[in-house]
Amino acid sequence: MRKPLLHIVILEASRVICEGLMAILYQSDLDCRILRVESLEDLSEMLESTAIDILIANPLQFVNREKEVRRIRKNHPSLSVAGIDYGIIQKQSMLADISFTLYDTPEHILQCLTKLDNKSRKENKQKGEDDNLTKREIEVLTGLVNGLMNKEIADSLHISIHTVVRHRKNITMKTGIRSQSGLTIYAISKKIVAIEDLEI
Repeated sequence: MRKPLLHIVILEASRVICEGLMAILYQSDLDCRILRVESLEDLSEMLESTAIDILIANPLQFVNREKEVRRIRKNHPSLSVAGIDYGIIQKQSMLADISFTLYDTPEHILQCLTKLDNKSRKENKQKGEDDNLTKREIEVLTGLVNGLMNKEIADSLHISIHTVVRHRKNITMKTGIRSQSGLTIYAISKKIVAIEDLEI
């Protein structure tokens, strides 16, 4: 069975670097669609309407933007991020799952992205199998553990409040957990949310 098309977005202001990465990706065996954005605002806007599997990002885009980065991570938990290591920022960006440098070979860059894609698919498969929670139930659970009210969850997912309530009942039935704290512990233990992404 063929893997689904891989959607990749490159967040990089430099056109030269972006076109170099695109050339590497298009000349590879990866079956992918590649888009480019130049700012975090453009990325946020794109994520609202487009499913993205991997983001390749210049970590300088995230400097002093921690709140926005956390919001993106919270709202799009399945997004995998590869950071471009320019040797300027010492610690890896809190958004990057993996990184590569501009001096790495095309083969190494592709290997990093393939590893990231495989890890992401495996995690998404495991999440989907956890107590048979559907993708939508996982999205509702993520909203709940982040302290959102039913209306806020409904608005963010573009569904009715009644649908949110139905999903909440299904989550309770499948997990056997009723309390907010219990659901939070459950979501962290099943790696549905990361503890550092929670708004406490």
